[in-house]
Amino acid sequence: MNKILTRFILLLIASIGGFISNSFGQSTNFEPGSPAYPLLERMEIKSGNLNNQLFLDIQPVQRNQVTKDLFIFKDASKLNLSKVDEYWLDYLTDENLPYTNGSWNSSKKPVFDIFYQSKANFLQYTTKDSDFQVFVNPVLAFGLGKEKDSSTLRYQDTRGLELRGSIDKKVGFYTLLTDNQVSEPGYIQNYVNKQGAIPGVGYWKTFKNGGYDYYDAVGYFTFSPDKHINIQFGNTQNFIGSGYRSLLLSDFAQNYLNLMVTARVWRFQYQNIFAQLTGNDFSTSPYPIKYAAFHYLTFDAAKFLNVGIFEGVMFYNGNNPGRGYDFSYLNPLIFYDAVVNNTGAVDKETAGANINILPCKNFKIYGQFLLNEFQAHQILSSANWWGNKYGIQGGFKWIDIFGMHNVDWQSEFNLVRPYTYTSANAVDNYSQYGQPLADPVGANFREFINIVRINPIGPLDIKLELFYIQQGADSVGGVTDYGSNIFIPYGHRTADYGIQLLQGELTNTIIAEAVVSYQLRHNLFIDLTGLARHETAPQYVHNTIYASVGLRLNFARKEYMF
Repeated sequence: MNKILTRFILLLIASIGGFISNSFGQSTNFEPGSPAYPLLERMEIKSGNLNNQLFLDIQPVQRNQVTKDLFIFKDASKLNLSKVDEYWLDYLTDENLPYTNGSWNSSKKPVFDIFYQSKANFLQYTTKDSDFQVFVNPVLAFGLGKEKDSSTLRYQDTRGLELRGSIDKKVGFYTLLTDNQVSEPGYIQNYVNKQGAIPGVGYWKTFKNGGYDYYDAVGYFTFSPDKHINIQFGNTQNFIGSGYRSLLLSDFAQNYLNLMVTARVWRFQYQNIFAQLTGNDFSTSPYPIKYAAFHYLTFDAAKFLNVGIFEGVMFYNGNNPGRGYDFSYLNPLIFYDAVVNNTGAVDKETAGANINILPCKNFKIYGQFLLNEFQAHQILSSANWWGNKYGIQGGFKWIDIFGMHNVDWQSEFNLVRPYTYTSANAVDNYSQYGQPLADPVGANFREFINIVRINPIGPLDIKLELFYIQQGADSVGGVTDYGSNIFIPYGHRTADYGIQLLQGELTNTIIAEAVVSYQLRHNLFIDLTGLARHETAPQYVHNTIYASVGLRLNFARKEYMF
């Protein structure tokens, strides 16, 4: 972190320190990949009501935000809850200590009267006045897999520790540390070889025969100076939208250092994220640093309608050595375009919108629109200007399809024009540590996603996924830039006009995956996975058939659907 940003953070902490003594409590978040997110969204769709101040269109979600709605969902006879719904609501009640504290959280048989005093936590301690609370859990994930036509056994070996808690009921803290050794299927290895990065991972090194070895760390502290504002600082991820993908900001890339300020008033939630990111050039040391600022305003306009507006900017020191984090972007109530114009900078701007509609109970329509560059006369023209850089998402979620309890269907379409997310240079493109901050496919593509989720009995979950992705890839060796690779500066484009979606080497990818998960006890899952992937291009055909079995404790399963 540069000295200017360090000083700013220290000044901010000092200036808000006085608020802590009068703060209104705190809360850590549900972790990315937690079963809480699909469960809360499912209940929200079943209720037919978006006006609940949950704001599930942006993640992470704080634990204390769901407490009121959790009990409403559990007591709502009108939701026609199944036994499976009740099972998972009980799971979430146990998971959400201390915000849903009660006798129902307690284990019937704690181990040595010390471990698992509550169903969800290996070890916990609370002072009599609750001024200090801490919850500690081991993190484990072990798996073995076999890929057709490969003699190498694939594996995962993850060990770690999760710790969360609070001090004086005012400051919350969270950390997750893991040590990982993994061997991935061939198509993921191809991605790593191309990008120099493992999806969702920072620094890594090779391990034995084609494997990877890396540490992973998440950590932050949080507090609320009043009942409307929450402040969080640490290494985390964010996700905006209701889709499987996000065209605005996704959690595909590695965690990044950020300061997040969230304000909630009435039906509005306004979030500011000020971040430090790592560039994608790993040939120099230290790696290049860049910065980002994001605004997202979401509004529950009606029981059936939620709308959100997004803007972001990426910038770095390349054109102005010593610039550091530009204080102009710390203004939470300004359009970034005005800052860029007033400073004469060439920083990378992004804007977009998000929408959720509940036309009826059990059915949700969602969508996004992303804009990287805009000139009205060029958009309306038929000349296909290269700078028409935008993305579109549309989809729906149908809960209890055809009246079948706990059988849900999600269908989604994404389209991103060539050269979207690229920049004039190789640093401030829309990425973090060599990984896209939005859709992992990059740009110049369209994709169709279908997911069916079947939950026949409480602990048993079956997920069936089918992806069809079309992309106009660059020529072999990257000699010609057709706009699919967001890391290539857009000055290498093929032309200014006549830019068509899917131009270049047309690549078709079909991915089918089936995952069967069974919860043996709270947050202890066994997973059976089968994946078939077929990728065709003018120069090659790649096939992957892969099967694996895994056991995980307090750890979210990772998916690589690209």
